[in-house]
Amino acid sequence: MSCDGDVWLENPISSPHKATLAIKAAELQGKQQGIKFLRKLRENLFLNKQNIGNEEVLLEIARSVGLDEEEFLNDLSSEAAIKALRCDLKFSQEMDVTQIPTLIVFNDKTDDDGIKISGCYSYDVYVEILREMSGVAIEPAPLPALEEFLANYAFVATKEVSVVYQISCEEAEKQLKRLVLQQKVERVPVKYGTFWRYIQTR
Repeated sequence: MSCDGDVWLENPISSPHKATLAIKAAELQGKQQGIKFLRKLRENLFLNKQNIGNEEVLLEIARSVGLDEEEFLNDLSSEAAIKALRCDLKFSQEMDVTQIPTLIVFNDKTDDDGIKISGCYSYDVYVEILREMSGVAIEPAPLPALEEFLANYAFVATKEVSVVYQISCEEAEKQLKRLVLQQKVERVPVKYGTFWRYIQTR
């Protein structure tokens, strides 16, 4: 995701701990809700330069992804969210996670150790690791139509479309501009790059 580094000068995070607890609080309402919350949190920090340690900002993000607000606020300081965060931190320490990104892959055989993959690799490397761990041929699911992808994520970068659809950024931009002409998407320039917002039809 594009990042406007001025956020650290203009509106630094007042409480990173609160932001991480908020992610766990969102996850308590479901894994998918947690993923949506994290994505929106990143947008608000990196693109909108908002202080994601501020409770009002966190509540607005929760509201925007459809979380139960009262439950979210209660969970922000609940023992369940604190325990979930502690478990994540303990697991990270036990697995010696020292860089981002790090993926840890387990199979369904509980006796087997997981495989830790630190750093960025090509998609093919991850597929090969999954193939080796599972012992079965893995085929990617068919890609959704571009409009369906945009409707699902609501706000995406040109680079994301390029990577997901394995096309150049120029080709991605061309396809996205077609959707702008059809008034299905609006272009949102940011400091570094371009994002595209899906226009909800009613």
